[in-house]
Amino acid sequence: MAYWLTIELEHGAIAPLPTTMGDRSAGLVYGTTVPQLLGQLDRIAKDLGVKKLENFIYKDTKAYRLLRQEAEAEGNAVLASAMRAEIAVLATQTRWHEPNVARQTIHSLKEFLAANPAILPGRNPQDTAKWTLWDLEAYDRILADLECQGLKFAFVERN
Repeated sequence: MAYWLTIELEHGAIAPLPTTMGDRSAGLVYGTTVPQLLGQLDRIAKDLGVKKLENFIYKDTKAYRLLRQEAEAEGNAVLASAMRAEIAVLATQTRWHEPNVARQTIHSLKEFLAANPAILPGRNPQDTAKWTLWDLEAYDRILADLECQGLKFAFVERN
């Protein structure tokens, strides 16, 4: 599981936290709550009839190639075969996405979570919802800016 889910711009840079997030966000980073809840958020997105956030994540095949090589060196044919299959699937993934499509998902998730904060896990679902909505707002603002600039993006998992 990734620790961060950041936005990579089409030209390769990582999008910074928007300055419009307010003075209280100084020193904070976006994209730390959403990856912890990605499975649940994607189930909600599916129920809402919008694309899952996972559809916008670019997964680099480098780690899978390394695992395949290690499995082959250890004689683990099952794992090596599984890694070859995963690499083949990832080779067909779309690298860059239109911001407006992802924003539809983000808007739907924000509306749903604002109305149903208790659906999220944790000892304090209200707090989990607050930080999830904060991440989604940061994504939305970044993607709105990219949309105005005519740039595409990819979510990228970072550890």
